[in-house]
Amino acid sequence: MEFISLTREEFLTSAQKIEDLRSLKFAKETLDLWDNFYSWEKFKPLCLRDDEQELCYLFYTISKDNEYLIIHRLLTPLNFRRKNYAHEIMSQLFFYFKKENIKRFKMNCMHGSLNFYNKLGLNYWGVNEQRQYHCDFKMPQNDISEIFSIVKESNIKEFSPTKFAQIYEQLKKNGSGFDSKDMEVHQACLKNLGKKFRYNEVLDHLKE
Repeated sequence: MEFISLTREEFLTSAQKIEDLRSLKFAKETLDLWDNFYSWEKFKPLCLRDDEQELCYLFYTISKDNEYLIIHRLLTPLNFRRKNYAHEIMSQLFFYFKKENIKRFKMNCMHGSLNFYNKLGLNYWGVNEQRQYHCDFKMPQNDISEIFSIVKESNIKEFSPTKFAQIYEQLKKNGSGFDSKDMEVHQACLKNLGKKFRYNEVLDHLKE
């Protein structure tokens, strides 16, 4: 197996081979996202490949101030799931950037991917209006296994007043605008997450 970076044309060619419609739709949405808002030249997606077969894709950017590694999309087509490929590509990403003096990483996770991210040790400061669960934590210094201890030791007070205000602005509705179907899914997520969902800490800090 090898990790490679893909151009737009290479990703498009690879994505056209995806067989399940849900993954194919997600790939199309990701293609549109990168076309409209990001740079294929500056931030080429990372791909795990084996014997000319693309197994998993990861789209990321680095903030202009080099403070954040931002993980935007992680895609493993259905027939390649449950083989640890997503964990391998995430591990490679953090390994690659560990010497770049990046301070933090963040991502917004869809409810269907929470079980995977829970296994990495992640917690969530809240949920945004797009039904995504928000993570923002210190960058591991060595490898991805450090996320468990980083998250355990994390505190909402780590954020500057400006950063905290930005986070709260994203999460302040806390699902109050969800329709009944989305609210049902959200409540099931809350039951599953338990103390991993840390919006109460955001509210408590707001009152201070």
